[in-house]
Amino acid sequence: MSDTTGPLVLREDSGAVAVLLLNRPAQRNALRYESWTALSDLLTEVAADEGIRGVVLAGAGGFFCAGGDLKSGPAHGTGPLGPAGRVEHAQRVMEQLKAVPVPTVAAVEGAAVGLGWSLALACDLVVAASDAFFSAPFVARAVVPDGGLAWRLTQQVGRHRAASLLLRGERLTASDAQHAGLVTDVAEPGSAIDRAVTIAGEFADADRGAVEMTKRLINSAEAAQLAAFHPLELAMATVAQQRSASAAARDQW
Repeated sequence: MSDTTGPLVLREDSGAVAVLLLNRPAQRNALRYESWTALSDLLTEVAADEGIRGVVLAGAGGFFCAGGDLKSGPAHGTGPLGPAGRVEHAQRVMEQLKAVPVPTVAAVEGAAVGLGWSLALACDLVVAASDAFFSAPFVARAVVPDGGLAWRLTQQVGRHRAASLLLRGERLTASDAQHAGLVTDVAEPGSAIDRAVTIAGEFADADRGAVEMTKRLINSAEAAQLAAFHPLELAMATVAQQRSASAAARDQW
């Protein structure tokens, strides 16, 4: 059952750019299983729309995404809503996001936290407001990184910097993220979406076939390694969620 009065993900086009908004502002756009399904449906729709030449992914209410909503499904059991099912679903939708045939731009206001950071990095380009930050407080919450974040940060910033970000939950400012190659462009506070739409709009007159093939080349450079990494991530994320829930239950008892 949804906890918002509207769709979990909104589509608001701006010319040839589809703007997709995560829409749980009261929960800082934390991602439920149903949020991923709604995003998947819109990505399918956008990919088939020949009039769309760019996609912007953002969060409603001035905040990109607080990560996965661990309370939205059971901590034990199998099936799509169990821990493994939720992690696999997120992995699939992020692969779908990367496969969209037009450029995708994350517009980060507020923060991209945990799985929300993974989602932003699954886009081709990332625009962040100058006062936004990125963090991965998984260990502090007794869970492990998912959404490919451990792999991506290690590849992008090196083992030791990634270890500090993932083990200590260190916050990364928009400026530092840009210097690390994790952010494409820094915008004024409150203008990340507008800037992202402008960037996505640059591809309005580009040859769609050339754009799609270039994206496929970029994605293929990492596909094999990430595909090998995903099963290990799935196994560890599932066990960590179950252990965290068991510890919480013991504390309550």
